[in-house]
Amino acid sequence: MPRLVPFKNMHLFQIETDFEFSDANRTQIVHHEECLTAFSLLDDNTVIACGGVYRLWEGVGEVWMVLSKDARKMPITVSRCTLAAFETIMENNDLWRVQASVHANDEKAYRFADWCGFEEEGLMKMFGPDKSDYYRFARVV
Repeated sequence: MPRLVPFKNMHLFQIETDFEFSDANRTQIVHHEECLTAFSLLDDNTVIACGGVYRLWEGVGEVWMVLSKDARKMPITVSRCTLAAFETIMENNDLWRVQASVHANDEKAYRFADWCGFEEEGLMKMFGPDKSDYYRFARVV
C-alpha cells in the first residue's frame, strides 16, 4: 500500500525514472537551501515519487516533483497523495501561491498540474537547461 513519508535525501538517489536524471541534478535538488518541506511516496520500499516546495519569498513557493517510472502504473494514487501533500505544505507554511514549471512536451505533467488545481499562466520560451520551453503553472488560494 503506497504511503507518504517525510523526504530523505537518499530517496532521490533510489528513485528509478524513465528519463535522464543525472546525479548532478539529484544533488542540486537535495542541496537547495530554501526547501520548506518535502515528501516521498513509497510502495513497500520502492520510491514512487518525491516532491516538495521551495520558498521563493514569504507566501510564495516553487513546487518540485520527480516521478518514478512506476508512478504511471498508479496514477490515481499518486495524484491523490501528492495533491494532499501539496495542500498540507501550503497550509502549514502560509503559502498563498505555489508555482510549477512543466515541460512543454510533457502532456501528462500538464494534465496533472491542471488536475491539481494549478492554472497555466503562460509559456516560458527557452526556459530549460537545454533551451526547451516550459509552461508556468500556479495555484493561488
